[in-house]
Amino acid sequence: MNKIETIDFLKNNVPLFQGFPEARLQELVAGSRLASYEPNESAIRFGEEGRFLGVILEGESEASVTDDRGEKHRVGFLKKGDVFGEMSLMTGDKTMADVIGITSCQVLLIPSSLFSTILITHPPAVKYLSKTISERIKQFALENTGQDLAASAFRASEDPYGFKLKSDEPMKILVVNCGSSSLKYNFFDTGNEKINARGMIEKIGEEGTRHAYRSARGEISQDLPKGGHAEAFAAMMAALQEPARGVISSPDEITAVGHRVAHGGDIFTHPTIITDKVIEEIQGLSRLAPLHNPVNLVGIREALRLFPRASQVAVFDTSFHQTLPAYAYLYGLPYEYYKRNRIRRYGFHGMSHAYVALKAAEHLKRRFNELEIVTCHLGSGASICAVDHGRSIDTSMGLTPTEGLIMGTRSGNLDPSVVTHLIRTERLDPDTMDRILNRESGLKGISGISNDMREIEKAAQEGNHRALLAFKTFCYQVRKYIGAYVAAIGGLDVLVFTGGIGQGSAGVRSLACQGLGYMGIRIEEKKNQEARGAENVIDISVPEAPVRVLVIPTDEERMIARETIRTLGQRHVTRIISTQKSTPTKPSSDPDTSSRLIKSFPSPASFPAKKRSTWSAPRAEWKGSGSSGRPGRKPRSRSP
Repeated sequence: MNKIETIDFLKNNVPLFQGFPEARLQELVAGSRLASYEPNESAIRFGEEGRFLGVILEGESEASVTDDRGEKHRVGFLKKGDVFGEMSLMTGDKTMADVIGITSCQVLLIPSSLFSTILITHPPAVKYLSKTISERIKQFALENTGQDLAASAFRASEDPYGFKLKSDEPMKILVVNCGSSSLKYNFFDTGNEKINARGMIEKIGEEGTRHAYRSARGEISQDLPKGGHAEAFAAMMAALQEPARGVISSPDEITAVGHRVAHGGDIFTHPTIITDKVIEEIQGLSRLAPLHNPVNLVGIREALRLFPRASQVAVFDTSFHQTLPAYAYLYGLPYEYYKRNRIRRYGFHGMSHAYVALKAAEHLKRRFNELEIVTCHLGSGASICAVDHGRSIDTSMGLTPTEGLIMGTRSGNLDPSVVTHLIRTERLDPDTMDRILNRESGLKGISGISNDMREIEKAAQEGNHRALLAFKTFCYQVRKYIGAYVAAIGGLDVLVFTGGIGQGSAGVRSLACQGLGYMGIRIEEKKNQEARGAENVIDISVPEAPVRVLVIPTDEERMIARETIRTLGQRHVTRIISTQKSTPTKPSSDPDTSSRLIKSFPSPASFPAKKRSTWSAPRAEWKGSGSSGRPGRKPRSRSP
């Protein structure tokens, strides 16, 4: 829209400006600016000052909060002609919600100076704004009445993020992570977690297939004959039902199966109950993950055959990163490749990043939605994630898990022309090039020794130059991404290390954090050395450091089980709502129905425990250093 079109739009479509003096409206528009936001991009963010009144000219947005458990709740819907930010401007409170684009949006941003000198001097505008604020306060009154209860419940709870896998009725959940040559599985009993079990079958389809199983009742370690995934699932079932060391007597005891699926594209933003349609869509996404999704489907089909009575849920590695804004996920390719082929950054290790970020909040007794966190999942596959107030806003892996850090055998970031140059000069076909990038590069390619960081560190200590080079290169890249993500978030509360290398290598942690003291990242070397292989959350930062550096064992399988329980609970709510819609008049007067609905819907106590001015002003500029006493820190309002 140009300025004339904008003035006409305001007069004809925005009640706030109806009857507004033409000259003053022209002055208002002349001093304001237009901004555009893509889907998932924030127009305003939690904790920012109210400096603008926003008017939506095109598109749709939502106001949402991320609760203490990391769940997003929509608390408002904004469409063409709606305004936002008036509460923060008129009350002086900071925003306590995000306003995020649902579709591409065009927004007029009216600065606070014009808001106070032009809008507030027009009595009908003041009357309209007062009425709007009054209605919105009423709208959120129910949530606000639960704020003190939410804060008290959070402080008192021993398990604020639901890691103990509780359910209304006891459930026996099997988590399946099916790889091309491996099958990992975990059994969880929400009625008695003491009998949980786990197992792994390696080298499926090869000679030397090996099965290791462990439960509280004992262990099984066995060689298996060469076979496919059907034989691997049969070995799993035999172990789970083994009379002395097993945990079930029949497959019918399994309530639900949670499946790890590598790639959900931008179709699956949350865990999803598996149907024929979902299977079809996962198959369609195999073009983005040809090495992962097809074999994930093998596991799904085997589980459907073995557990026909169980609910089956797909939990996607990519879903945690579906909050990335467009400017973070787009590549610098012609835009039509994104629109036609969905070529963009998706990110992986989502369950691990989500788990350790929530675990960090639990350990620090802080609210997840008030923290700025960088999580480093470092293993044979490695990625780093920036988590800003409960939302993943950037991550190092991309369209595939090859992008980002150098890894065990993956190259990580490359100049794209390296690939075309090698194809031409070495006369390589695409399959060979793919093998080099994914199986012969990374730590293995640089060191020439191994893809195992333990062997590389040992060789480096013995004087092997290439091993030392691989070690330093890996640590440098980790440090570089940490710095980049502190810049992306605008500050940092917590740095987390997880994964086989992240948990097991004090040397990697030490070198990766070296020189980051100006960011508030300072580790105590004695604590760092003692944290090697830690099973619990360990803080390795110096006591006075403003940023906590934590070593946290990841537990993706528990996170998948947690998401499976939540997904099935949401299905239960949906069925109740559907039932009530088909009942003519009585849902609200039927006490049994009312109690079920009250128990099923999110409680007000699940919302952030601080008085919210939910509608606040957009950020207009990139922020520089803040003034909160932390380098590069932007001002934030903090819950007590």
